[in-house]
Amino acid sequence: MELDRDRQTPACPRCAASAAPYSVSDGRCQWCRHSRPYTAATVRVGPYHDESHRDDRDPRDVSRLGWLIRRYKYGGREEIGPVLGGWVADTVHAAPWRDRIEAVVAVPTHWRHRLGRPLHAAEALARIVAKRVDLPLAPVLKRVRGGPHQIGLDYGKRKENVRGAFRLRRGVIMKDARVLLVDDVKTTGATLNECAKALRNGGAAEVYAAVVVTAGRPLLMA
Repeated sequence: MELDRDRQTPACPRCAASAAPYSVSDGRCQWCRHSRPYTAATVRVGPYHDESHRDDRDPRDVSRLGWLIRRYKYGGREEIGPVLGGWVADTVHAAPWRDRIEAVVAVPTHWRHRLGRPLHAAEALARIVAKRVDLPLAPVLKRVRGGPHQIGLDYGKRKENVRGAFRLRRGVIMKDARVLLVDDVKTTGATLNECAKALRNGGAAEVYAAVVVTAGRPLLMA
């Protein structure tokens, strides 16, 4: 079954990029080996692109998971949310750091991006995940700067687009907290990293992340 294959595609335990097990060294793949992300680890359900077409991949070759997330976010199929959120929760339950996290935090959306969009995927998924892993949902982050959507931007522009865009809400105290950051799609990781930076600067001891799919990088081979 295609969904089972997608969910079993191996990934880097640090950044969740598609990576064959023997290409990971000291818990990192070549994409994150020389970086210092603010997230301690990231898990995913599967890849956005169909990894079976990685050698000559057409951008339109999305995996079954990629198709589902598009239907959920842009096709008005909100009933898909509990399924996707349940799969994210399963990956969190299987993570070696599951017992360390104390609360779930959603990647927030700027108020301008909310206009005309009834569904805010990250927040909806975070609510489902929090319930499934039996942890409180903590609305501690806010997006203070809008900017264009990340879709179509390269890594440098994505990073610049979200630089300083997230802050803790007024009065929030994160002293030594260990939290799980939830988003729907991770491409370059710029958004997750900036959110994690705001949480860490606000006092969080550890920030882990969980997403439905990762996109933008091929399966790494040794």
